[in-house]
Amino acid sequence: MQFSNTSTKQGLLQDCEFWTNLGDGGITGNSFLKSQFTNRINRRHEMAMARLGLASRLSQSDDTNYTNQPFSYFDIVSGVNDYQFLQDADGNSISDITAVLILQSTTATEFIKLTPLTLDRVDNSLGNQTGHLSGISINDAELIMSPNSNNTGIPTGYIERNNTIFFDKLPNYSKLNGGKLFYKRVPSYFVVGDTTKEAGFPEEYHQMLSLGASFDYLLTHKSNDGALITRIEIELNKIEKQFLTYSQMRNPVKNRAIGRVVDAR
Repeated sequence: MQFSNTSTKQGLLQDCEFWTNLGDGGITGNSFLKSQFTNRINRRHEMAMARLGLASRLSQSDDTNYTNQPFSYFDIVSGVNDYQFLQDADGNSISDITAVLILQSTTATEFIKLTPLTLDRVDNSLGNQTGHLSGISINDAELIMSPNSNNTGIPTGYIERNNTIFFDKLPNYSKLNGGKLFYKRVPSYFVVGDTTKEAGFPEEYHQMLSLGASFDYLLTHKSNDGALITRIEIELNKIEKQFLTYSQMRNPVKNRAIGRVVDAR
């Protein structure tokens, strides 16, 4: 669905006008309401994209409005192990870092994937040498995030905190574009003046945005209209369940068994 189509009445804003009983032009002809509904539609768009990626940290789901792929290059600087990533090259906010690759020397040409290290991940990279699997302790994490100046070499793993990655070792070399970052990012937001732009996920679920925005509006401004609110809630729940099924099929990377999450990659 297009964001707004005052001719065919098939846009998201026109659907909001229908469900809220604000009437033809009730939103598009009112600058305040148009801004308000644009905001609510964007919030619902965030929720939809989050559902798509909920089953996996892998960057499988991305807004189709973006022309660039969800990865960027960065420079490795000798003696520096922390690198912050808030936006991609086009200024879009990065919501989750999914993978980090590096060139392991000044002459290397093949990127090697680093191991993500977390307090709850079972990993040998910082564990003991007895052959037993060991998780990363808080002390290990602190040493990585505030490393000893003598702990230099070629990084093999990293910790991610608040969009900052910390290599497990201070790199002992510098390399232009020596790092490659994969990530998830926020959706391509609508602006008030948009018309033909569409949400960046399958069109058959676009009505989640207009139904959700209408539901939000009615709860705030027409809370006494229980029948209409209930009707919209039923329709919204229906399409959200369908979208959940689609999301699970779109991201078949995790299986749940006996309360445990098993990575099936």
